[in-house]
Amino acid sequence: MWRRGIGYIDDTMNDAASVFLALVCLTVGSRVWNYLRHRKETGYLPGIRCLVSPLSVLGASTPTSSYNPGRHWQWDWRQTVYKAAQSETISVIPILFGRPSIYTSSAEVARQVVSTQSAFYKTQETTEITLIWGPNIFAANGDEWRKHRRVINPAFSQDSYVSVWQNTARVFDEMVANEGWLTQSKVEIPIVNKLTNKLALILISTCGFGNPLSWNSGKLEGEEMSFSEALSIVSDRMLARLLLPKWAYWLPVKKIQEIETAYKSLGAYMKKLISRRRQEIASSGVSSDDILSLMIQSSQEDKYNMTDAELLGNTFLLLSAGHDTTARTLDACFVMLALHQDFQEELHSEIMEAMPGEDDITFENSSGLRKLRGCFLESSRLFPAGYLMIRDTSEDMVLRNAAPGGGDLPLKQGTTVAVDMIGLHYNPKLYPDPETFKPERWYDAHENDLTMFSFGSRSCPGRKFALTEGTCFLAKLLRNWKIEMLAHEGETQQQWKERVVRGQILFNFGVGSVPVRLVRRS
Repeated sequence: MWRRGIGYIDDTMNDAASVFLALVCLTVGSRVWNYLRHRKETGYLPGIRCLVSPLSVLGASTPTSSYNPGRHWQWDWRQTVYKAAQSETISVIPILFGRPSIYTSSAEVARQVVSTQSAFYKTQETTEITLIWGPNIFAANGDEWRKHRRVINPAFSQDSYVSVWQNTARVFDEMVANEGWLTQSKVEIPIVNKLTNKLALILISTCGFGNPLSWNSGKLEGEEMSFSEALSIVSDRMLARLLLPKWAYWLPVKKIQEIETAYKSLGAYMKKLISRRRQEIASSGVSSDDILSLMIQSSQEDKYNMTDAELLGNTFLLLSAGHDTTARTLDACFVMLALHQDFQEELHSEIMEAMPGEDDITFENSSGLRKLRGCFLESSRLFPAGYLMIRDTSEDMVLRNAAPGGGDLPLKQGTTVAVDMIGLHYNPKLYPDPETFKPERWYDAHENDLTMFSFGSRSCPGRKFALTEGTCFLAKLLRNWKIEMLAHEGETQQQWKERVVRGQILFNFGVGSVPVRLVRRS
């Protein structure tokens, strides 16, 4: 009896071991089969083999390491990943979680992928983070995208750029006065990003949405959080909002509570802004040419009829992306100018020649700031705010010159292709010596060459808005101030560079915290 019991236990354990072994074999077999299938689907391209797709929520929220692409692989591996593959276009195949994808650093392939006439489209999965408040121009495809573009485009006119210049000059003067710089010969700024973010937000709100703000605009009575603080938190913590379950906001955790407060405050602010503008248009019968007025007017017409959800979605998207991209480029300008003092002196000479007196700092005279424009564009190349453009194929198709060696790459319907804007702007075939700051690359560049603003008809409608704002701000600043590194005691220029010049991905891509010192010119 006892021996029979022992035998029964042995048989049970053997059966369990057999089942476990069978499950392991099935799992391994299915993974191997999936891997081989994914290799075929991505045209047998060389590239990255990893456990989790960097395009998945899990992959995008994990740190980059030698075995895991994670959130920052495009920046951390920019010098090696395409070189090792000997191809401008690579595959990323996850073993455990996520779909396979194709990444390209080729401008020729990128133009095919983002063309409005191509068989590529944006999926809801890849644009979900921008759809929190509603459909918008960024997430739209085809005719829907054309509708959004036709409504918004008239807001970006020559007259609007004059207004952008004038308001940038006004806000700069307010900043100098309110920050206490008027009587200072030196100003130390531990995180210049806070100033650029505030400047860009005031200008997109004032010029883009007809909602005037000043440097000292703060929280209004009855508000839990100021508009600028709410928008900043929402923009920086979008991924957290996407990941956190609703019950998490009941937890007594300050960072989580801030997210909930920011979303509520920003939503209330945007709805109030839209409601107030509707009333102004209804009472006066006159609509302005700012973005918000044009969108409200379209919602009342039959031709491009923009829904309330689209109105709110575009308001958020354009406020958030419209200020964050410019601010991040200005951050990069501060870094590059602090590291390149000789070029900074060239800019000062150019500014003084084009604008010798305070009254000469005008939009009309900005055409003489060729080097300053090159500085802004080169800084944007080094830190392209829009770091990734993701599309799926809507049908079987062929990508021309995408395979290693320049061959064509057949793709099945549903294949994910991502344009790696960091890889593209560090591609030595496009930009020789890509790690070096060379503003002269852009001195004679045509508007179609400004790839940091995307390609073709889907390029950013606000690119000249950003260029005008950045040029005016830097002209006003560099005319009277020199930018220097704010270094730790005993820190060399190389050590400061290694500490500061690091890419950071939040909603957009840019440099991290930038510490600088401003020294007044005599």
